[in-house]
Amino acid sequence: MSRAQQNSTGRLRLATAASGLALTAVLGAAGCSAGQITQTDSQLPAVSGATGQAGPIAVRDAKLAFPHEGFYAAGADAPLILSIINTAAADDELLEVSSPFAAEVKLEGDKAVPGTAALAVGKPGEEAKAAEHGETSSSAHPTTDSAHPTTSGSAHPTTSDAAHPATTSAAPTSAAATSAAKAVGKLQIVLAGLKEKLHPGRLIPVTFVFAKAGTITVELPIGQPSSPRGESGDH
Repeated sequence: MSRAQQNSTGRLRLATAASGLALTAVLGAAGCSAGQITQTDSQLPAVSGATGQAGPIAVRDAKLAFPHEGFYAAGADAPLILSIINTAAADDELLEVSSPFAAEVKLEGDKAVPGTAALAVGKPGEEAKAAEHGETSSSAHPTTDSAHPTTSGSAHPTTSDAAHPATTSAAPTSAAATSAAKAVGKLQIVLAGLKEKLHPGRLIPVTFVFAKAGTITVELPIGQPSSPRGESGDH
């Protein structure tokens, strides 16, 4: 065999060996990753709440509490979780809440929304338990007048323009204004007597009517559970 043929054969063997090593490395890496548990296998999907605004009044991060069973049965009650923010100096008041998915909507607690304040509705992260369905009567949740006497008309008198300078109704609710709003009061809003079964992923239209700002309609999702869960009990 000539020297040129020997050099050619040597180069071919080196190339073949290098290819074999590269293939082994690829297969080894694939084998190591197979079957591993990723960081996201136990993470809960984030569910962003609905947002709506009318003038200085904003509804923020609005959602239905997650149903403990994994779904809402027809006839069940669904509590809402959200914040109502007033960036104007003048007070406002929530008059009514309605939804075509509920036989009625119950409001119990503080309905007044003072100027530059945020009214909390429900508890973030709470779940609607089976035992609580249909238990939103006045015995479980005292009425507004008895439980929260400060929400009567005498407790929130109409304030003159001199005390609260006029604020344009189109004032935007900026992030700075939202964070500056002080938290006041507590309010429970419950969609009572749902007209059909509701699973996570559905959007539920809910309309809020305010004395001064007017109407805000938003489509609320069902919130995420407070802890990781297995399969739903609804089969």
